Amino acid sequence: MPNTTGTVDCLSISEFSGFVMIEENTGNKETFILWFNPGTSSGIPPQLTSFTRIAHSMWVSLLREAVSNNLSVTVSHPTNSAEVTNVRLG
Repeated sequence: MPNTTGTVDCLSISEFSGFVMIEENTGNKETFILWFNPGTSSGIPPQLTSFTRIAHSMWVSLLREAVSNNLSVTVSHPTNSAEVTNVRLG
């Protein structure tokens, strides 16, 4: 599973979606999907498990820490996908 490492250039969080833009040391910027839950045809979003919500909360905490202290982060994602599977400092 590929990793991308760099500093957080932009962080956008809402109840139904989370995105982060990472700037690599080369200056290349990539945007990743932390979560995206647009809802169903009834407009009510599907329920997320407690585990998933806790994982998302921890990712946001790490990314905010990185922004506040200009720290490097590493995001893991499947090949040819922008969907994040893990976030860690360094």
